[in-house]
Amino acid sequence: MEIGIEKLYYLIEGAALLGSGGGGNKAAAYALASYIVETAPSGVVQLLSAQDHLFDSSAMGCIIADIGANAAQEEKQHEAIATAFNELSLQLQRTIGTNLTFVVPIETGPENSIVPFVVAARYGVPVLDIDGAGRAVPVLSLATFDKLPPSPAVIANDKGDFLLLQIDQVADMDSMLRPVTGSALFGNSGSLALWPSRIDQLLNHSIKNSLSYAMACGELMDCLMKGLQIDSACSHFVNEKKACLVGHGKVQSIQNKQEGAFDYSLAAIADVLTGGTISVLAQNENLILYNSNQQGALLTAPISITYLKTDGSAITNAEIKQGDEVFVLAIDAPEVLKEPDRLLLFKEQLQEFAYFGSLNYQLPAEEGLADLLTRLIPNPILVK
Repeated sequence: MEIGIEKLYYLIEGAALLGSGGGGNKAAAYALASYIVETAPSGVVQLLSAQDHLFDSSAMGCIIADIGANAAQEEKQHEAIATAFNELSLQLQRTIGTNLTFVVPIETGPENSIVPFVVAARYGVPVLDIDGAGRAVPVLSLATFDKLPPSPAVIANDKGDFLLLQIDQVADMDSMLRPVTGSALFGNSGSLALWPSRIDQLLNHSIKNSLSYAMACGELMDCLMKGLQIDSACSHFVNEKKACLVGHGKVQSIQNKQEGAFDYSLAAIADVLTGGTISVLAQNENLILYNSNQQGALLTAPISITYLKTDGSAITNAEIKQGDEVFVLAIDAPEVLKEPDRLLLFKEQLQEFAYFGSLNYQLPAEEGLADLLTRLIPNPILVK
């Protein structure tokens, strides 16, 4: 499938909705999209279906991601992405004589869903329609690729500086990368190439069709906001994921701190649906939601907790601000994230907030995501 500027924009908006508030920021994503169409031949890049690709099982690819604080952005992020990919490619050629023939995003989020297409534009390497979370996650070990060897790996900045890493365990790699990313040389933002693996391995440890799903969400949202006819196949596809409305109101306050190359935040929203206050805790991504009318956490990861502005646009934790009127949505997690060993990883991650309670990842109510968006996003034809 050829991906041009319109589909890149759909991808950014859809991934911003699905990313649970994280996965980078929209400003960085749109800057990368402009670079992609300016750099790629004829302004288009290739997205390969997880089912219908033409590679044999021995083809090698890798994951490409930006890492660091959600709001951080390097002036020439595309150069950091290109350096990470190129240096990992050179290392594999030197050591095992293998070329990287495709790239994959680590997660669903506005910036990290776009990042692999920078490589596609620069080097002509296609992107495979999978990722490792179906949402955004704060640490590498929460991605579904965590059972694969992460090394060799490269982290790079936009000045041409890079580190080549050989670390066996992905959790150890993440622990080492955070202080590197938080150093003055990187400024809380870096680009990462890791998990070089055969295509069959990546397919076996991935969430399929994640990019095309995010694009479908973005297209649906765009059509709703513009009052355009919605393709029934698109609506049916988006409805495969279940969601519900958790709250609706104005953002009363946002508390932020940047620490260890993470953005930690607490957003408080006056909920007109229940009369209570919704509090959302984030470590780059939204992980825990409370309502003052209920004891204990109402929702936790791995469910996605996300914001939709009342004009129909999705916003991340990098964009939301005091006074915004938002819908708070809960979007069901992929089934693989609900497996016992992965739930344990999420539970351990929530201890960052001194939360030791049970995970609460069941939707309090549910409907198809397309149906929910159709109810919430104003149609200009009907608005006088």
